Amino acid sequence: MGYETKCRVRVDDGTGSVRQAEATVLLETDELIVRGDARVRIPRTSIQRVTARAGVVTITSPTAVVSLSLDETSAAAWRKKLEEPPKRLIDKLDVKPDMKVWLFRVNDETLGRQVAERTTNVVRGRSASNCDVVFVGVDTSAQLDRIERALEAIGERGAIWVVHPKGATGIADTAIFAKAKTLGLTYTKVARVSDTHTAEKLVRPLGSRTAPTPKNRRG
Repeated sequence: MGYETKCRVRVDDGTGSVRQAEATVLLETDELIVRGDARVRIPRTSIQRVTARAGVVTITSPTAVVSLSLDETSAAAWRKKLEEPPKRLIDKLDVKPDMKVWLFRVNDETLGRQVAERTTNVVRGRSASNCDVVFVGVDTSAQLDRIERALEAIGERGAIWVVHPKGATGIADTAIFAKAKTLGLTYTKVARVSDTHTAEKLVRPLGSRTAPTPKNRRG
């Protein structure tokens, strides 16, 4: 998930026209997004400087200078977030070294490369079993049954990431959540995969999992 706030925003894009408005501001993995009348998008890699003074955070880039009017505590937190290196996709998706991962009908180049960098235990065929994580591509309602196949491939504490197109042309997340509910799965997280795709994380509820066997203690 991104970092989000609502505040007064001032945008100077260097054209001589300064825009000011109450706006929703999102800090995503790859960019800073201001929505509404002061809309602007700034790639994080292009941010040159971030300052915070008297509750105002100012972000300077080659294309615009954006000022967020916040309280001093929030301004300090936003400055810290803006100055942090962007989190890699593979870390957002909770894939740990040596996990067994199945890429099922998913063709995203960045995702595939980062999974392969993180673990050598990767399955790319039409079936798998005993996986820690399954990435399953779902583009239409007709493909929702793929989630059931993914469920059959994970261990009790495994996770499913349903990767699907963003926007009106893609399948609605509500349809994914409804299918998950019929399978006894619960939604826990969403992550941006690319400019065109997003993913929802599904797992078995904690209450439905078998409790781990306690280790014997020497008394």
